[in-house]
Amino acid sequence: MINNSSLKPIKSQLINGDIDWSFTKEWINHNPFDAPCSEKLSKIQSTKLKKINFIYPTVDIQQRNYPLLYPGGQIPCVECNIIKDTNEHVGLCSSHTGDILKIMIDHEKILLDIIKNEISNNDYMLEASINGSRLFDRSFNGGLPSDHPFYLLIHYLVPCDLTEIFYNYIPKKKLRFNTFNKFMNILMETIDTNIWNRRNKHVKDWEKSLSITKIKKKFYHRRYRKNNDSFTSHNDTPQSNARRTYTHRHITTTPYNKLGGFCTTLDGLREIF
Repeated sequence: MINNSSLKPIKSQLINGDIDWSFTKEWINHNPFDAPCSEKLSKIQSTKLKKINFIYPTVDIQQRNYPLLYPGGQIPCVECNIIKDTNEHVGLCSSHTGDILKIMIDHEKILLDIIKNEISNNDYMLEASINGSRLFDRSFNGGLPSDHPFYLLIHYLVPCDLTEIFYNYIPKKKLRFNTFNKFMNILMETIDTNIWNRRNKHVKDWEKSLSITKIKKKFYHRRYRKNNDSFTSHNDTPQSNARRTYTHRHITTTPYNKLGGFCTTLDGLREIF
C-alpha cells in the first residue's frame, strides 16, 4: 500500500500508522439503508473507495481521461485558482479552511454528546480527551496541514486520533462501532456538503462554460476511436492498381536415391528411373 502511487499524499501517515484500518473498513462497509444491497449503496461505497484511494474524478483525472475535451497544461483549482486541481488538494485548498474550522467546532460537541448518551457513567475525562485530541486542533495557520488527522477524515480515512476516544470510553465492540457509525454519518454528511459537493458544483459550472457535458464524456471514447479507426483504415487501404514485381529464382536440385543417397552421376540417375 505504501508503494501505491495514488496514496503518495498520505505516505507519511501510512508509515507512521496514523490510520485505523479496522474502523476505516467498518465505515466503508457501513450500510445506512434497510436493504442489504442496492444500487444506491453500491454507488456510495464506490465513491468512498475513490476518495480513500485518491482517485476521485478531480479535474486532473478528467483531463487525463478526456484529453480532447479539457484544456491542455495544468488546470488550477476552480475555487482558489492557484494550485493544480487534484485529489490531494481537496481539503488543503485555502477556500476550505473556514468550513473545516467550523466543522471541527461543531462536531467536537456532537461527538461529546453522542458518546455521553451511550455510556452509563458520567466520565469527566471524556470532554478533556475530546478537546485535547489532535483531531480538533485548530491552532494551524493558513490552510489545513496535510499531516493533520482531519485531512484523513476528509478523504474518508479514519484517523487513530478519533478511534482512540472510542476505544477508551466504549469497551463493547458492537456498541463502539454503532456509536462510531452514528457520529461518522453526521460528520461525513457535513464534510460532503461543505467541501466535496460544493467543489463539484464549481467544477460543473466551469465545465459548462467550456461546453463539457456528461453526454460528451459518455460517448468520448466511441467517438474518437471511430474517427481514429476510419483514419487508419483510409491510410491502410491497399492500392489495387499498384504494380507487383516478382523475382524468380532458379534453384538447382540434386536427385535423391533412398538406397544410395544423393546421385551425382549419370549411372545413378539410371538406377533411380
